[in-house]
Formats: sequence, C-alpha cells, structure tokens
Amino acid sequence: MLSAQFFVSGLVIVVLLHAMLLSTAYLILLERKTASWVQDRTGPNRTNFSFGLDDLWKKLGINGLFEGKKHLGLGQALADGLKLFVKEDYTPPGVDKALFIAAPALAVIPALIGWAVIPWGGLWDFPGITMFGTELVKAGTVSVAVAPVQIGVIYILAVSSLAVYGVVVGAYASNNKYSFLGGLRATAQMVSYEIPMGLCVLIMILTYATPDTQLLTNLQTAGAGGVWGIVTHPLLAIIFFICILAECNRAPFDLAETEQELVGGFHTEFSSMKWALFFLGEYMHMIAGSAFFCVLFLGGWSLNPVGGWIPLELPVSAEGWLAGILIVSLKIGVFAGKVFLLLFLMMWVRWTLPRLRFDQLMKLAWRGLIPLMLLMLLLSGFIIFLDLPAEKFWLFVANIVLLLVGMFVGPRLPQGPPVNRRIPLAGSRYSPLESEATPDPA
Repeated sequence: MLSAQFFVSGLVIVVLLHAMLLSTAYLILLERKTASWVQDRTGPNRTNFSFGLDDLWKKLGINGLFEGKKHLGLGQALADGLKLFVKEDYTPPGVDKALFIAAPALAVIPALIGWAVIPWGGLWDFPGITMFGTELVKAGTVSVAVAPVQIGVIYILAVSSLAVYGVVVGAYASNNKYSFLGGLRATAQMVSYEIPMGLCVLIMILTYATPDTQLLTNLQTAGAGGVWGIVTHPLLAIIFFICILAECNRAPFDLAETEQELVGGFHTEFSSMKWALFFLGEYMHMIAGSAFFCVLFLGGWSLNPVGGWIPLELPVSAEGWLAGILIVSLKIGVFAGKVFLLLFLMMWVRWTLPRLRFDQLMKLAWRGLIPLMLLMLLLSGFIIFLDLPAEKFWLFVANIVLLLVGMFVGPRLPQGPPVNRRIPLAGSRYSPLESEATPDPA
C-alpha cells in the first residue's frame, strides 16, 4: 500500500517534468517573439506542423491539415528541436572527451532537480484510492510537490550553486581560449552574485522564521494576516531578481557567452544536442529561479498580495476528488501564471538593456548589492529582535530607507581610475603627442 505523499510526489514528477520540458521548447519561441516585439518586427510565424514532409502527408492523405496553414508559427519550436537532433555532433581534437561529454549533463541535471521542493499546488486532502475493496493508496493531507522537505530553501540554494560546474567544466574541457575566458567569467560572476542572493534568502528566513518552502507560502497566504514578501521587502525582491539573471547567465549578465567578444564563450566548441543541453539547462534554471522568486516574494499560489488566498466557492456536491482537483489545478495555474510573467520579464530585460562590461558587473555585486544586503540583514535582524507590533511595516520602511541611502551614497563613492580612456599609439595621427609634434597634412 502506497502512502498518499509518495503517490502524489510521483504524479507531480511525471506531469511537471514533461510539462516543463515541453514548455522549454516554447520558451525559445517566446524569446524570439519577444525579441521581434522589442525590435518592431514580426518574428517566426510561418512554420506549421508539417516539418517539410509534405510528400509523406500527401501519401497518407492528410495533407489538408497542413497545406496553406501556418498554425501561428507554433511548429517552429518543434522544428528547431528536430534540427538539433539531426545536426552533426562534432568533437574537436584536443578536448578532454570525458569532461567534454559530461559538461552538458552537469549543466542540465541541477536545473532538472532544483524545482523538486517547490509547493506548486499547496496542501491537498487526498482522499485515497480504493479498487475492488482494496486500499491501494492511503488517504491523507499531502503537499503537491516532489519533495516536501523542511529545508527546501537551503536545498534550492545548494542545487543552484552546482550549475556553475557545468559551465566551468565545459569551458575547461574545450581546449579553447575563448571558452576558457568565458568559464573564468562565469565562475567569478556566479560566485559573486551567490553572496547577495544568499543574504536575500537569509533575510526572508529571518522574516518568516522558517526555511520550509511550503510554510513560507502558507505564511504569505494566512487569511487577512498574510502579506506577500514583495510587499514587505520590495528592495530585496528587486535585488533577488537581479541575482537570478546573473546566476542564469541572462543578459545583461551574459558575459560567459558574449558573442561579440568570445564567439560563443563557454559553449563555443559544443554542437548538436550537447549545445542544446546547455540551453535546456539555462531555461530550466530560469523556470526554477522564477518559481523560487514566487515562493519568497509572490505568495506562491496566492491571489491577493495583502489578504492571502481567496477561497473558491465550490458547489456543495463537489466533494472528494472533484473539489481537491479543482482547487489544486487552480493553485498550479496561478503559480504557473506568475512564473510565466517572470520569464517574460527576463526576456524583456534581455532585449532592452545593453550588456554590462565585466568591471561594471563585478562593481555592481561587490560595491552595490553585497553592502546593501549586509546592511539590510543588520536592520532586519534588529527589527525582528525588537518584536515590534507592526513588524512587516517597519521592515518595509527599512527597505525604503536603505534604497534612499544607497541612491545618495552610491554616486559619492570613490570611482577609481577612468575606464575606456583613449590610449596614445605611437606613430598614429590619433596620438596626442604625435599630433602636437607633427601637424596633420590634411
């Protein structure tokens, strides 16, 4: 006889894993459509589901389903996937073959297991399964998640920190200077931005006094007293979102693969499905990061930022399976909708903001985000220690005060030597020394 949690966890694995793998393909299409929207063009809209096999469909007599129809270009994502399957899988000479093959797997595996502790559908009073008088699955209250562990937040941080190994190993194994430079950038970037991200998470754990993702969500949806984390900590939400972009190597923090400088960065030498696995890992990390953001700051499956979950008015006859499935489905839909909006925001940022220089990227982390988060940790700990009556209000005030202090102090910090200065070149008419000594013949 199976326990209710074991059965539901297996069901969540089967459903969500396949849903996320399919959604990853269409996130690439959404990325291209977002780019076209920002750049005021159409984007892919012609590829239907025939996949170029028109002669085969005519022989089967079903060509009418595809002929002259574009299907909104929805076949583009599947066509791209088929293209990557049949492309040549080339392994350059001189690479470390074992590490070269293992790197894509190291990049995608942490992304595939990072969302295991996310409470997608909250708690469910599972009615159990009985067939032919035999109880196959016990009844009980379960969490609609893969692994409802009490240290879910710490698990996500630990798993997300492993993502850098796929990038670094792929860069090292490629035996390519551009890949190696991309790997060095990725290492410094991910290590730097994990510090403010960890401090953000620590502040949220202090605020809600638990590292349990399910309990974090419940505390933001507990009737009239439930308040979303973004209402209490708006500055933390912005900084945490910036850290997610940096951890996922998303623009404007995509210094590990910047095409204008490093050809393709850490994945320059990878092709076919090895290359596709790196991008699968990137989009899966985006999904996991967005889900983590929802748990910490958007109340999970909550609909009301200041009042918690709005209960459904179900018919009196809706009992057992029907009521439970309706509520769980709605909660998963709300959660997925929030994740989708965050993913769209990530894509919008990519096609709007220019890429940072590497010195700007490091300065933002070490001279901006980390000092702000250390101060916020001190302020939050002090407010929580005082146990003030309107604790969440004072935490909100601390966020606003710290933001104003940062805006005032930041521009007044020592800037160091100027960058991008013109360097004199001997023998050139652009050299200040040469131009003074020799008049321009023009």
